[in-house]
Amino acid sequence: MQVKQWFGFVPDFIITLDAEYCRACGAPVFTIRGHNVEEFVGVVRRYGANAAGVRAIVDAAPARQR
Repeated sequence: MQVKQWFGFVPDFIITLDAEYCRACGAPVFTIRGHNVEEFVGVVRRYGANAAGVRAIVDAAPARQR
């Protein structure tokens, strides 16, 4: 019931992590690898820059270069 109140639906699965484990791991480090860029370029070529979720990434790229 609480999950439905939070998200408005019941997801197929829920991942839970122990708070102490998260503290021990520290801040996440995200890196972009060549494969990620290649995959993104392929998605843009197939679906266009205005596909769902793609436009925000395309718009963010020039802002990051400044």
